[in-house]
Amino acid sequence: MVTGKVLVTANRDLGAQFFDTIQSEHILQFSLENYTSFISKEKEDALLNSLDTLTFIIHGNLLNAKYFVEWMNSQSLLATIQHRIHLTVDQLTADFLERKKIPAIVFRNTGNPIDVMEFMLRISKQGKSLYPTADGKTEEMPALLKELDMPVFEFPICKERSLAKEELKEFRDTVKKKPIEGILIHNRSALTRIKTALPDLNLADYKLISGSTGVTQKLHEEDLNPVIQAEGNWLSIADVVKEVLVGE
Repeated sequence: MVTGKVLVTANRDLGAQFFDTIQSEHILQFSLENYTSFISKEKEDALLNSLDTLTFIIHGNLLNAKYFVEWMNSQSLLATIQHRIHLTVDQLTADFLERKKIPAIVFRNTGNPIDVMEFMLRISKQGKSLYPTADGKTEEMPALLKELDMPVFEFPICKERSLAKEELKEFRDTVKKKPIEGILIHNRSALTRIKTALPDLNLADYKLISGSTGVTQKLHEEDLNPVIQAEGNWLSIADVVKEVLVGE
């Protein structure tokens, strides 16, 4: 248990399930992973020329869905896009799409891509899938589709941006002023971002919460030991964070 704050540096849209599950005064959130709209003209032209071939549109998270809807509206494509089979891995993303008049299917609110894969394998191996994604990011779902020889078109609709000097100063000031006792390392990149943003921070002084086995391995490589480890998805991360929070 902790008596101070647990620092969470995850993006709110990427970690939407976590933030929807945990609403605690003990959580101090400041995103070190932020995005801006980005469209490759080459990819955009290729997609516009092949819309009729799409069967599925897979929304891996709320962030991708928001930027995809923004792009779709800029192209006046609602009438075309909404009649495809839209698949999501969590209810929050499905709810967002529904509000935008896009019917979406969600299976179990686990955030696991395998739930979507099982559905697709049951109904078809012939349909082509569109997967909106962040530029330069490797995501599990498209990789799984490719392993199964299922055609997928990855469409970058946003890219990560660096923190502005003002944002970085705000983050550092926030950490200095708050009684932080624990730090969530939700993925391997989060550890790198935290160390870059706070180069003088001694992580060994804090109770570290690992988001996955991969994160734990990376921590061990740096002689750091987490107090608890999650299973790699946002709901399991929420569960382990609850365990270390006072009164949760």
